[in-house]
Amino acid sequence: MISDLRRQRRRLLQSYAVHVMWFSAMVATAVIHASLRTIAIATMLALITVPPVIAYAAAVHTACRAIDPGARTIGLVPMIIMTVIFTPFESGLIVPAKNLFVSAKLLKRAQHAALGPDNSFKTTQRRGAAQLKHQVLDAASKQNS
Repeated sequence: MISDLRRQRRRLLQSYAVHVMWFSAMVATAVIHASLRTIAIATMLALITVPPVIAYAAAVHTACRAIDPGARTIGLVPMIIMTVIFTPFESGLIVPAKNLFVSAKLLKRAQHAALGPDNSFKTTQRRGAAQLKHQVLDAASKQNS
């Protein structure tokens, strides 16, 4: 489940970066008072990037909820409602950011749980050395027998 969340999060991050780039380009064309055609093209390109962002945000939501049913992510239905009530840009910018934030916290928590409090580098190194010493002694005692 963790690997699935990592994969879905990476896809969301990539599509989100493209969306933010086109959204910024759209705003920039409006700010510099570009031609109406240029603004329309920039707006259409920004709008085209919204559905993949919403789809990947929903996939991240599903993966997060599979790991932690109480995760505070936003699912597909609220995203669609936000898209209808507000604008596609708000649902394409705010919701994925929230899901990215929550998924990062879940991945960090899973990583800390996998390491555990006693598995620091030095402790592992000492344990490894002690285990190696015991293996060598066991092998030597077996050869002497």
